[in-house]
Amino acid sequence: MRRRPAVAAVAAGAALALALAGCGGGNTSTTTTKNAEAIYNAGVGKVFNPSSAKGGTLRFANSGDWDSLDPADTYYAYSWDFIRFYGRSLVMFDPKPGADGTKLIPDLAESLGKPSDDAKTWTYKIRKVKYEDGTPVTSKDVKYAVERSLDKDTFPNGPTYFNDFLDTKGYTSPYKDTSPDKLGLKAIDTPDDQTIVFHLKTAFSGFDYFAMLPSTIPVPAGKDTGTKYKEHVVSTGPYKFESNNLGKNFALVRNENWDPSTDPTRKALPDRIEVSLNVNADDIDNRLISGDLDVDVAGTGVRTWRRWTTSTAVRPSNWPPTTRATSGRTAASRVATSRRA
Repeated sequence: MRRRPAVAAVAAGAALALALAGCGGGNTSTTTTKNAEAIYNAGVGKVFNPSSAKGGTLRFANSGDWDSLDPADTYYAYSWDFIRFYGRSLVMFDPKPGADGTKLIPDLAESLGKPSDDAKTWTYKIRKVKYEDGTPVTSKDVKYAVERSLDKDTFPNGPTYFNDFLDTKGYTSPYKDTSPDKLGLKAIDTPDDQTIVFHLKTAFSGFDYFAMLPSTIPVPAGKDTGTKYKEHVVSTGPYKFESNNLGKNFALVRNENWDPSTDPTRKALPDRIEVSLNVNADDIDNRLISGDLDVDVAGTGVRTWRRWTTSTAVRPSNWPPTTRATSGRTAASRVATSRRA
């Protein structure tokens, strides 16, 4: 089973608060905070200089490549966070800073799961949501999404929790499914378009944490292109893909078929989100400092040595150092984004 270490989970929670704060987070104020002082770690445990102003472009950069934009094939912490811009899983972490951000809340589902059969069966009712093309999302789309995530030949990078806990009875992939609708997995029932029922091999009281996985973001079977689906994931969130140049950059714009009345959590403040990939790490730091960039995707801030060169407030007494300081951001990123077997 693929598991994230505790350190990675903490890093993921911090990055989640940052990413969804860009969509408004839990802030309800209508103005920016006045006279907010930009000091070291000013955003730890809280949103720094919160605002509910709409418009503009939110600019991200990553010193590496994205593992995958496909919800079935991603495992990096920052990807799980960012995916909430364009995908809605059954359950999500509350996008609030600090300890509140570790609590699960409903997303695509109307509520957290309802257990039965001694927590071997879990039932969710989903909201009436549309894809970016205006077609309605159904429980069958969630089932199909989970089915395709089971296929580790096609999607080797995603987590294996559903493989391990669902009573699959040997089912491995919708691409090998002989049933006409490709929904032959018996471990998941969809008695109607708004209800999905999961059947586990063994009781598990924490199944809502599995319902949080990107694997439950709905995928329309008719638009699934297998390994190429990452080139254009069909959106259920407030943003959709305008462009996607793999390994270089991608851009999201507003999804006109996203209905905020079905999504009480996301505020969708920016008009546009741009992400640059494989950017030199020093360039990311310089752009953050100059204001030409808003967020380092890794989510751990400007590296220590760069802070020293630009601020006397955090400069150590033995400055300048004889050797360049180790990049704290790089080390933290390796922990937060590592895939553990």
